[in-house]
Amino acid sequence: MSRRALGAVSADRGIVSLGQAGIDGAQGVVKRALGEVLGMIERHRQRRSLAALDDHLLRDVGLSHTDARREADKAFWQE
Repeated sequence: MSRRALGAVSADRGIVSLGQAGIDGAQGVVKRALGEVLGMIERHRQRRSLAALDDHLLRDVGLSHTDARREADKAFWQE
């Protein structure tokens, strides 16, 4: 592989160059990480909303109070 594909460091200016392949790879990692974080936030929001529903509304969506509590008690990182 070329120096450009692997990345190069310029000692005189302290500049790090990853090249296009490195930038695309880094952007992909950041996008995936951001997607995971946003998914966790959304799961947390939905579980809090589920915990706030009364028994009548839970029956409307086909869940028991126990099912809703079990889901709402999961940690935000659990799917």
